[in-house]
Amino acid sequence: MTIQIELKPEIEAELKARAQKNGLPLIQYVQRILEQHVPGQEVESAMMTAQERAKAFQDWAESFPNRRTTPLPDEALSREAFYQTDAE
Repeated sequence: MTIQIELKPEIEAELKARAQKNGLPLIQYVQRILEQHVPGQEVESAMMTAQERAKAFQDWAESFPNRRTTPLPDEALSREAFYQTDAE
């Protein structure tokens, strides 16, 4: 089946960049994305190598727009930090 979709230029550019990053032609990359979102389809990750799964996870994590680029300092995760009040 062939489907034609009009994409905004910035969406097309992003898809091309991600396809290239994954070493895939644009059409194959878009086809994989669509297949992963069809209910009842087997998850493709079962056929992926460990490196491919790691890369897919990294790409997924990087797709979040408001992710932290630096880790929290250790003090932020201390018991004292959890129980601080505004009065202190």
